[in-house]
Amino acid sequence: MSAIRSPAAAVLIALVCLAVPAESPAKDRDPALAITSQIICPCSCGEVLSGCTCDTGKSMQGFVERSLKAGKTKDEIVGALVSQYGEVIRGAPKPQGFNLIVWIAPFAATLAGLTIAFVILRRWARRSPAPAGRAGAPGAQEVFGGSSPGRTAEEDLEALRERAEAELRRLRR
Repeated sequence: MSAIRSPAAAVLIALVCLAVPAESPAKDRDPALAITSQIICPCSCGEVLSGCTCDTGKSMQGFVERSLKAGKTKDEIVGALVSQYGEVIRGAPKPQGFNLIVWIAPFAATLAGLTIAFVILRRWARRSPAPAGRAGAPGAQEVFGGSSPGRTAEEDLEALRERAEAELRRLRR
């Protein structure tokens, strides 16, 4: 088995695997439930048809059951409901034509966001910290009394101690 070398490819594969809906065993046993769980009630309730209790939902559930008893297929039943109520009753749009945008856009946006975050984090990680020998804090030159390039850290520390002792003597007077 070959290894996936690109992190972006690994993320894309994971997203596609997560997007594939898992069919429940109850839907396999009950064909009416398999159809009604993929249809949205067109009334103002906006419920999934299998859980809808309004009059429109109940009549649509009855239509699905009568159609199944008459021997119609799932595609025929869904097609009849879509022709009567419109494409908005589908729980998910068909992955065809312009509707492909609905299926592809979330994955593309997620992949773009992850790529941008990866690039930004990589740039931040590559930034080199300021060298330790330089005074990084503003005003550090004033604290150490204007360090000259030839002085060592011990000499700067000694100068700071002398200045602090002089200040303490002045305050005691």
